[in-house]
Amino acid sequence: MIVLTVLLLVVLLGMAALVVDVGYAYYAHRSLQASADAAALAGAQELPDPTRATAIAKEYSSSAGRKNEHPDITGVTTTVTTKCISSIPGCDPMNAVVVMERAPLKSFFAGVLGIDSFSIKATSTACSPCGIKPLDIMIVLDRTGSMCLRSDGSDDPACTDLKNARDGMKTFLGFLEPAIQWVGYAVLPPIPSGGNACTAPAHHSTSAANTAYRTNSKYMVVPLSDDYSNNGTLITGSPLISAINCTKGNGYTAYATALEKAQKELEDSGRDEVKDVIIFLSDGAANIGPSDLPLTSPYRKQPCRQGVNSAAAIKAKGTLIYSIGYDLNALGGGANVCQTTASSGAPGNAESPAITAYSALQQIASTGAFYNQPSAGQLKTIFTDIAADLARGTSALIDNDAN
Repeated sequence: MIVLTVLLLVVLLGMAALVVDVGYAYYAHRSLQASADAAALAGAQELPDPTRATAIAKEYSSSAGRKNEHPDITGVTTTVTTKCISSIPGCDPMNAVVVMERAPLKSFFAGVLGIDSFSIKATSTACSPCGIKPLDIMIVLDRTGSMCLRSDGSDDPACTDLKNARDGMKTFLGFLEPAIQWVGYAVLPPIPSGGNACTAPAHHSTSAANTAYRTNSKYMVVPLSDDYSNNGTLITGSPLISAINCTKGNGYTAYATALEKAQKELEDSGRDEVKDVIIFLSDGAANIGPSDLPLTSPYRKQPCRQGVNSAAAIKAKGTLIYSIGYDLNALGGGANVCQTTASSGAPGNAESPAITAYSALQQIASTGAFYNQPSAGQLKTIFTDIAADLARGTSALIDNDAN
């Protein structure tokens, strides 16, 4: 009986070790994980400053003397690193904080099994800016003929500028969460009568191009939608991505009505208590207005300045406008000349008082929301910066295996 009792005591102590020591280890690990999460989130709020982010993360750790110290878990060591995760916007120079906490635990009963102590570890990664804010966003693209010209004014059959705009827009959409960030798409010139998103505007030298702009023309290509991506992967067959991929360029430039139509879609189809955003890309100056308005209308007499005025009215309603000036250093195609509409319906004389395309696009933007790409080139960086700006001030815990 004594022998059996001794043997049973070993078994009972082993079971106690499993219940008490493993249970305590689980509790300790969850406690460390909670403090690592808190430390990572606190540090991420200080990004992109890696030094400040590291210091704040350590301050909110559970190491001795820190804000989340656990009196019953001693010897905690904390390691904090910062890194750049390319799949998240805002890497300038860092956009993520990684916190690792370790602690040794002395066993209560596991010693009978030869385990006197063991180590626990918790790791947490937080990014910033990377939180998801509910947004209603309208993208307005200038797809005029100059988007299919080289900077010297010669024809570019590949429409490289337009392709760069497509790539930039799709890069931007890849950072969004469609369930809570709805996106619509408008173009100028508007869709020709009887056409669709894939129909090219009339050639800018034809009368059809001059009359394409009317106050009731169809600028809206895709209304606010929430089906453009799935877990960060763009859905090629969705109306939004399909329309962006097949957009063709031609015709003259007019800002004002396109911006007004985008705002109307936000007002008609947008959600209450959700921030409205317009992202407007143009590669030059406005040079025409709606053909059903008199030549004395500011839409035709001062198309650039009317774009600024229309944008001011939109911003006064609380809408945030980003504007992107693309290839404004182009020498050909009259890209930088703000012109009135002539009696023939084509661009006429320089707008008076004079205003440049750069100044117009800068004034159209909300404060701090103007981006200038003076020469032809990729637009992915600018659209990534806009995605990061829209997420500014947010942070989130992410998968530790993110890269």
